[in-house]
Amino acid sequence: MNQNMPTQLVIGCFIALSCAPWWVYSQNGDNRTLVNMTLVRNASVLGAYCLDGSLPAYHLDRGFGAGARNWLLQFEGGGWCNDIPSCLERAKTHRGSTRFMNKLEVFSGILSNNASLNPDFYNWNRVKLRYCDGASFAGDAKFDNGTSLLYFRGQRIWRAIIQDLLPKGLGQARKALLSGCSAGGLASFLHCDNLTNYLPKNTSVKCLSDAGFFLDERDISLNHSMRSFYESLISLHGVEQNLDKSCTGFRYYPAQCFFPQYALKYIRTPFFVLNSAYDVYQFHHILVPPSADPKGHWYHCKLNPAACNAAQIRILQGFRKDMLLALSFFYRHSRRGGMFINSCFAHCQSESQETWFAADSPRVNNKPSSRYWAVANLPFDHLTRGS
Repeated sequence: MNQNMPTQLVIGCFIALSCAPWWVYSQNGDNRTLVNMTLVRNASVLGAYCLDGSLPAYHLDRGFGAGARNWLLQFEGGGWCNDIPSCLERAKTHRGSTRFMNKLEVFSGILSNNASLNPDFYNWNRVKLRYCDGASFAGDAKFDNGTSLLYFRGQRIWRAIIQDLLPKGLGQARKALLSGCSAGGLASFLHCDNLTNYLPKNTSVKCLSDAGFFLDERDISLNHSMRSFYESLISLHGVEQNLDKSCTGFRYYPAQCFFPQYALKYIRTPFFVLNSAYDVYQFHHILVPPSADPKGHWYHCKLNPAACNAAQIRILQGFRKDMLLALSFFYRHSRRGGMFINSCFAHCQSESQETWFAADSPRVNNKPSSRYWAVANLPFDHLTRGS
């Protein structure tokens, strides 16, 4: 393959491309793998704690055969918290504490160990990094008013997990793919280059974000609701100090570098963007958040896109256009990255078997989206490590 081939952009037809909805669970229950949780016992040395002070954790399913020295690290997603009340509530759930997490995790889709369901990564060391900090593994602060205590230590959790995995084989990795879904997909943007600092110089490192390309977009009431949300999150969690310095030094508002559309151009490591142009989460929370639709005019459209009227369809198509525009610089100038942008009303496609590799998965040139490494002329072996 030619490494200098331009990034390939694929856009699914709004009407013709059909997908399984993001909440559908695998029909191949017997083939799913349950993987035990591993607590990072020495995380306290780094001050790496979940929101409630519990130890961070991950799930590791060992690779084998030709994949024994290859590693796939998958950030778990699950939204964010941007103020003390919401973070205190989150700390009482599996989104803020390992105490409330299932100790066994299903590995499917990109994490499956079944060659017929995940032909590219089935025999790799596959790791799910559990999400319990509320800021895409990027904060470094603490709240203590004498009554309540919250740890905003996502950056330290990231470091603690990587350091725990290095002696388990990650430190001798031949290939490494950092991926994630939703808030975890955003974490892939934030930590992509940093992963290369932990690995040998000859390790081939790539990154993938699934449903993590959150737009800095006005909502239907013309407010920057998501920007305001992120600004409060960044301030509370102490995120700005951990954002890419090349980006923050250039932007008038450094907090904008939490948005992938501004940060992506500064990422040196080869990157692959998997996203829907009609991402369900962004439709419901960025374009039409509840605060922008107090009378519920979009209620039925949100429940079922087929119920959207002509004006709502135009607004949704405008959102799609803005997403493609935000990706246009990457499309034109990247020589070591790629993207698969479809038009499914979906959110996260790599962890679900139905949208990752199945008979009715989204397809391009008769290949399911999981094989788009090859469709885009960007297979793993033909991407070079960023410098």
